[in-house]
Amino acid sequence: MKKNIKGYLYVLLGATFLGSMGVLGKLIYRYEPDPVIVVTFRALIASVLLIGLVAFFDPSKLRIRKTDIPFFALYGFLSVTMTFMLFFYSIKYTTVAVATILLYTYPAWVLFLSIFALNEKLNKNKIIALLLTFLGCVLVTQLHNQEFLDLNSKGIIYGVICGFGASLYTIFGKKALLKYNPFTVVTYALGFGALFLLFFRGPKVLLSVNYPLLAWVWVFALAIVPTLLGYSFFTRGLNYLEASRTGIVGTWEIVVASGLAFIIFSERLAFSQILGALLILWGIFVISRRPD
Repeated sequence: MKKNIKGYLYVLLGATFLGSMGVLGKLIYRYEPDPVIVVTFRALIASVLLIGLVAFFDPSKLRIRKTDIPFFALYGFLSVTMTFMLFFYSIKYTTVAVATILLYTYPAWVLFLSIFALNEKLNKNKIIALLLTFLGCVLVTQLHNQEFLDLNSKGIIYGVICGFGASLYTIFGKKALLKYNPFTVVTYALGFGALFLLFFRGPKVLLSVNYPLLAWVWVFALAIVPTLLGYSFFTRGLNYLEASRTGIVGTWEIVVASGLAFIIFSERLAFSQILGALLILWGIFVISRRPD
């Protein structure tokens, strides 16, 4: 199998796992209203499981140079800790749809940053694919139906920074993959991200929770499916593709999220959402089929 085809499959699979995040989050919020506690458990459980798996199957993948520790610490803080937290703060001050769209400005940030940080080329096909997928995201989230009077500058700022932080996962990841295995990269990004999140709430708060068994099932599912599996496959795909292409293909996540909400919660899919999903698929087709 050609490397680029393998890369697209890995990213699509990662985005599919990541698309389950919204549904699982909604199930967890029945038991835990504090989103910071939820994302802390999400990152902490995922990183501990990943460290255990890597240590069991190939301990050599846990070795990094001491000089790269500050790089991975910054990577985890900006792309995991801040992104996880700011997304929920953006929702707090705006709406879910607006916060989601601001998050999904990250392919545009990746496209821009990859030119300067990774020396990737900008071309017409990438711009067309970016516009198609972003318009598709707008339609899928039904941003056009939102009451914009609910917006405020604080929520917009949080959302924009969140989108920028999400882009740094791809940019930093591409840099890290020049030296390390994808599992090493994900392990340290999530590990440092979880560590910083733990400082925000403190171990005492986490130890004081008293969830029923079903809540823990959803918490572990959130940690394993969209986090451990989602990030692992996404990063593995990043190993084969340009960062700019990876970001655009990753918008498949929002299609999966809407589909799961329809299947599990019977949330109605409007015609505009179906059209939006088709535009995202069109954008992914453009970026994957047409050469540079």
